[in-house]
Amino acid sequence: MDTVNSHLLDNLGGSALPLTLVRGEGARLWDDQGRVYWDFYGGHAVSLLGQGHPRWIAAMKAQAEQFTFFSTLADLPVRHQAADALCALTGMDVAFFVNSGAEANEAALKMARKITGRPVIIALEGGFHGRTMGAVGVTWHYRDQHAPAHGIVRHVPMGDTAALVAALDDQVAGMIAEPVQGIAGVVLPPDGWLAEAAALVRAAGGLFIADEIQSGMGRGGYPLVSRHLGVSPDLATVGKGLGGGFPVAATLMTRAVADTVRPGEHGTTFGGAPMACAAVVNTLQILEDEDLIARGRALGLAMHQALSAVPGVETVRGEGVLIGVALDRPAKPVANALMGLGFIVGTASDPKVLRLSPPMNTPYEAVDALAAALKELL
Repeated sequence: MDTVNSHLLDNLGGSALPLTLVRGEGARLWDDQGRVYWDFYGGHAVSLLGQGHPRWIAAMKAQAEQFTFFSTLADLPVRHQAADALCALTGMDVAFFVNSGAEANEAALKMARKITGRPVIIALEGGFHGRTMGAVGVTWHYRDQHAPAHGIVRHVPMGDTAALVAALDDQVAGMIAEPVQGIAGVVLPPDGWLAEAAALVRAAGGLFIADEIQSGMGRGGYPLVSRHLGVSPDLATVGKGLGGGFPVAATLMTRAVADTVRPGEHGTTFGGAPMACAAVVNTLQILEDEDLIARGRALGLAMHQALSAVPGVETVRGEGVLIGVALDRPAKPVANALMGLGFIVGTASDPKVLRLSPPMNTPYEAVDALAAALKELL
């Protein structure tokens, strides 16, 4: 494509992949030169179901033929169906649908500050929560490029209980944390620490927000990784894979949090639209019917086993289809070379980590092929 004369904003520069994709099938992608790739990146961890799932396509076609759009001003049965299915899967009580993960986090931060009447949010060093103004304030990366941050943010190191205690006072509205830090390189907290942190924040009068936009919906091995780690969040945000590729996200909350929201306090034009909600309903149904969350855990175990055996790989971490591969050398050249061999992988803010987030139904043969290619390169 002619990027020099394009009317699209070039917001990626040299970090954009040097290819033009034209079609996909399952976990494979084709470019405009006819080359085929195994997708181990999932388009920023979005593609839970891969490309072109026939049931998903049929459901979206049926919804488009029935009803394409009306705002939340009118009640829609499919919106209730999506909320019921999402809360049943995650164990949360109430869902508010929005368009993106950053928007879901904006709503959660806004609610925490309003409920408590306090201005301070605690976030973790290395965390990523979005690029809108409130979300970038709690994000460890990029935050200094877009001052001022909304409200007051105190960053503490993951796993540092003493630093967290020192940051807590009667001005803290809550804490936002990824149970698995994706962009940081698939980094997990020490055993038991997330539950300890949530308890400390609540004891100080704050709320705990689990940012599960990347780790949730089974990508991290469970509907919500925070629950697997012993935390029942006051608010949780989900997105990315939630719609099977359709842009949709949600702010999930307990009934106690929902009961504080007053009419007109928060809203969205496109959030909860019928096409988005149909995508949620059918994605979650496919996950259940095809047992894909368990399949993703098994695929993650296969990636651990195959990639850990490759010389030059120092460690493999993560669970489900959210995996970080720490190398003994810079990861970016390796990622570029893998693309030349037919594999699209991600990198991380840790310069030696490859980030893998393939579809849950990726065949095991692709994992073996990736391990062989990585062994050849390293």
